[in-house]
Amino acid sequence: MSLETYGRYQLLKKLATGGMAQIYLARQLGPEGFEKLLVVKRILPHLAENEEFITMFLDEARIAARLNHPNVVQIFDLGAQDDSFFIAMEFIHGEDVRRVWKHADKIGTPIPLALICRIIIEACAGLDYAHKKLDGSGRPLNIVHRDISPQNILVSFEGGVKIVDFGIAKAADQATVTKSGVLKGKYSYMSPEQAAGQPIDCRTDIFALGVVLYELLTGTRLFKRATDIQTLNAVTECKLALPSEVNDRIPPDLDEIVMKALAKDRTQRYSEARQLGAALESWLLLHGIPASTAAVAEFMHEIYADRLKHEQEEGRLLIETAEASKGEEAPSDKEKATPSLDRLPRQTKSMRATQSQAKPKRELEETTAERPGSRSGSSSKKAVDRALEDPAHPERSRGALRPIPEPRKDPITHTEASMPTQNNRSRRMPVIAIGLLVLAATVGVGLWSISAAPGLAKVSLDSTPSGATVKRHGTVVCTTPCELNELAPGEFAITVEKPGFVTVPRSVVLKAGVTEGLGTIVLEPEKTVVPPEVVKPPEVISPPPVASALMSIESDPSGAEVKLNGEAVGVTPFSRSMPVKTAVEVKLELAGHVAVTERFTVGEGAEDLHRFTLKPVKNTVKPVKNPPPIEVKPPVAGRGTLRFVVKPWAEVECREAGIKDTTPFQDKLVPVGNYSCTFTNPEFPPQTKLVRVEANTTVKVQVNFLQ
Repeated sequence: MSLETYGRYQLLKKLATGGMAQIYLARQLGPEGFEKLLVVKRILPHLAENEEFITMFLDEARIAARLNHPNVVQIFDLGAQDDSFFIAMEFIHGEDVRRVWKHADKIGTPIPLALICRIIIEACAGLDYAHKKLDGSGRPLNIVHRDISPQNILVSFEGGVKIVDFGIAKAADQATVTKSGVLKGKYSYMSPEQAAGQPIDCRTDIFALGVVLYELLTGTRLFKRATDIQTLNAVTECKLALPSEVNDRIPPDLDEIVMKALAKDRTQRYSEARQLGAALESWLLLHGIPASTAAVAEFMHEIYADRLKHEQEEGRLLIETAEASKGEEAPSDKEKATPSLDRLPRQTKSMRATQSQAKPKRELEETTAERPGSRSGSSSKKAVDRALEDPAHPERSRGALRPIPEPRKDPITHTEASMPTQNNRSRRMPVIAIGLLVLAATVGVGLWSISAAPGLAKVSLDSTPSGATVKRHGTVVCTTPCELNELAPGEFAITVEKPGFVTVPRSVVLKAGVTEGLGTIVLEPEKTVVPPEVVKPPEVISPPPVASALMSIESDPSGAEVKLNGEAVGVTPFSRSMPVKTAVEVKLELAGHVAVTERFTVGEGAEDLHRFTLKPVKNTVKPVKNPPPIEVKPPVAGRGTLRFVVKPWAEVECREAGIKDTTPFQDKLVPVGNYSCTFTNPEFPPQTKLVRVEANTTVKVQVNFLQ
């Protein structure tokens, strides 16, 4: 079978096609039998024609490519071919956390508590690295993942934990036409501020990771509800039962760590991801529980023993293609970008015969905790609800951990060979039942056609307290409680407002002929600020520390030669941008004066000024009564030319010559003398060169940042 070659890569199999890209399993071939598996994400042609999308996509991909950490999936290459852009990234031999959770639950071997903590600790390390990543000039990149979920955390068979895709999700969102009130991402893993459309920071990722930790510990979905609106309401309200109340295998002293990560007020959460990881690490040490990456690898080999055995027998990786679900939890392009090894099927005869029998799409994203009649130790959604309703009696909530049998909802079919023998009466029953169903359906359709106008929809809602104003696009449409009729299907976004209360936004997708109930929206009173009785003096807020400071050296008298760490860099007064807390040695030399050497650390302020007084050398020679006249040479007159050649470009500043310009620019005519010139490009570390200009000569100064 011929394989498609794309750039430097050989495409082995298409893994998925999403709204943004096509995902391929690929390999890179090299000399002497070199071969490496990786994943290629190729942007779809219609997006490749969108210049705005490509610009944002490339910017975000460049940021993601800067991330190089053991707990972050590595991006190897970014390029273009045949008018289409692509990304090549690391291939992980393992599974995402959601599939590990489902598989372990299915075989009756739940993930051990210690290994859950280890997975989250490793994910915290990757997040903390990304949150604190700086650019070439020492400025923070302010990377926020915005889509942390079990599907975006991978566990390898070697015990490693890696987070998938930083920044690319943002580029995909920006390329889509944003509608008013529409939220992006997985609703059930959003933070309250993200669900409310407020600005987000790294604490949003910490909250989402806290949701993953809560769900793995309790075996339940935390915020997932029947509809998107109910899920968003649950996230916004953020009413949580303690993990130990939902699952009695959770030690109560672990509750505090989990609940701090899930604080509704972001100021009450961990401010850094490493703090959450350190808290879990300390808890493991306190209880003396071993939880190494080797233990994670051992567990993965235990639960996937059959698959690994088949791989060894076949001598190749077994990858199973996953169907995309239409629901909220469906794997996105990002989740398929670094597939696990269960996503390409072995094309056996039995598999080809059953490929047409697709599983229900809901089943792909459903955990055992969600399925009715589960026999595992995971608690049901009802257990969470009871724990929330009666927190004073945790023993009642813990009793709910035993799964409650529910009626089987999926239809049971029989072949003629397996169907039991029935009498004539039992054979007539299905016919009668079918007739009754047809009659009921006919009556239902008739009632619906009378009560609802074809092609239109309805929305009903209430508020606590009632009497709130409902606005759509800034226009008042009703006052709660109310029902809006004859609405066009599609996106429907409103705000619920009442004086003295916080405004609440809501959105829902309307369907023709369906009445959507937004339920009762709880309005929270606005917080009133009571002025203090005693007026305290304003606190002095120190400016935040900067990554670099302007170090300045001055001397009395001026004109002394400056040597920085043994290298001549200019004459006083002298200035240079230096990283804070950098240890330096400065030596000043001036004819007729005593040389001065001082060692210090660059301060953390915006400017770091150092002044030196140079003492003249004492004259030990006895004065002559009639000394010969001193010959005073006139100063060197004349001018020379400075020419700057910089790759790719820089802002050039030569203070003594009065030059401050951005290359390329014309040659500069300056007086004869020594000049210290600084070259600055925000993408590279700054450089400084000492230049000597002679009369009637041209000095060419070359700087190449790319070397």
